Amino acid sequence: MGQRPGVTAEETDVGGLLRLGQRALGGGENGLLDAQVLLGFAMRATREWLYAHPEASPGRQASREYRRLVAKRAGTGCPIAYLTGVREFSGLALAMARGVFIPRPETEGLVGLVESWFEGGNFPRDGAVVVDACCGSGAIGVALACRLGIRILATDISREAVKLTGLNAARHGVGDLVQALTGSCLDPVKALSPCPAVRAVVANPPYVTTAEMAGLPRDIADFEPPESLCGGEDGLDVIRILARDSARALAPGGLLALEIGAGQADAVRDTLSRARFGRVRISKDLAGLPRYARAVK
Repeated sequence: MGQRPGVTAEETDVGGLLRLGQRALGGGENGLLDAQVLLGFAMRATREWLYAHPEASPGRQASREYRRLVAKRAGTGCPIAYLTGVREFSGLALAMARGVFIPRPETEGLVGLVESWFEGGNFPRDGAVVVDACCGSGAIGVALACRLGIRILATDISREAVKLTGLNAARHGVGDLVQALTGSCLDPVKALSPCPAVRAVVANPPYVTTAEMAGLPRDIADFEPPESLCGGEDGLDVIRILARDSARALAPGGLLALEIGAGQADAVRDTLSRARFGRVRISKDLAGLPRYARAVK
């Protein structure tokens, strides 16, 4: 396709549009990554394809859509996941919606931790029930259901999150394994009759302190639901509830696995010990920060 009269190649081919987007989105590697994701979404193409075809023409419709997305991202700070309605997590393309917490890459380490626990023979998968508390989009639970084929009870106080979790489970073929329930932490699980024997509780709970909330970047503070972020004055309000209720709900030898804030390791270790958990361990994420707490009933 030839370029339109009065329009430069930089405005029509993939390479040029990526450079324009990169500049508009702050430059550097982050700006380029955002531009690639947005152009790939507009063109229904992968980042790898864009890299290999810088001379290709997106076409007028895709170009207009891309420019609109770039302008909104640059002007308002709206997160990429809300703009595209998609978030990649643990090899899965998850549907996303405004008002639901966006899963982070570091949370994939929590999925790996629980997966390793089951693969290590601590519990048989047959008949196992895992609770994904504070599930958000269902990222953790859906990933575990896909990898391990185990039953997941996913809970969240947000009806939007519960609906999105069900959608993501169905999209990835595990709708029969993932049951999404509305309610706080383990409350919906305790209300089931009969109450299932829970082998593991996993959660990425709200753990940002009240003071830290004031310093969050615009693309988080202005868009993501505060109830999915703020864990109270010390960030541990929800973690304390999870520790207390998991100690009651878990079968003997069951696992509690949590994502925590980088400076909360000692306080979380103490909280879990007080709840009579044993074998409490804190492990680090890929950045070398204390990020995951695991303990055994």
